[in-house]
Amino acid sequence: MNATRLLAAVGAVVIGAATVSQGWLSVAETMGRGGSLAWGVWVYLCYFTVLTNCFVVLVLGRAALKPDDRTGLNAARVELMAATSILFVGAVYNLLLASQWDPQGLRKLNDVILHDVSPLLFALFWFLRRSGALTWRDALFATIWPGAYTIYSQARGPFDGFYPYFFTDPTKAPWSAVLLNVFGLMVAFMVAALVLVALDRPKAAKQARA
Repeated sequence: MNATRLLAAVGAVVIGAATVSQGWLSVAETMGRGGSLAWGVWVYLCYFTVLTNCFVVLVLGRAALKPDDRTGLNAARVELMAATSILFVGAVYNLLLASQWDPQGLRKLNDVILHDVSPLLFALFWFLRRSGALTWRDALFATIWPGAYTIYSQARGPFDGFYPYFFTDPTKAPWSAVLLNVFGLMVAFMVAALVLVALDRPKAAKQARA
């Protein structure tokens, strides 16, 4: 087993375990406040961090099982989408959200894995897997994931009254501010994806000279 495949396997297990563990703690806390199991799961699955880490686990797991197959979840542009998304998770959390709570014990361990270890591990995985197959248009494709999440989270908010992030919560700020925040985050995401594509381009040039 080569280093990249081993990294994918270890990452899938560690990140997957932290995602499930954090989910169990979150659902248990919701039920402790009188909520149902279904409601606890529903709330847990509203976070971009959770959904993106699930996405990362699927990509890593498939790469560990089928390291030579670069289609589907392991297509170059899908791995770009996952890499940009999880790096975005780490950046936004540490810049805007980490100061808002102080997890302890197992919650703290899960927090570090999902917001720090996962972005760094997947970034290394992506760098080692660069194929030179990316085009500049793939940066736009990468924005599908956060774009779809934005629609999902904002659409469910009016029904359950819960918005996971203060900067996209229209009950705490006017819609004009929410839309401006979303636009700014999408621009930052697009720039990050373009940077990753730029890192991939030298591989394509090297292959062309070979």
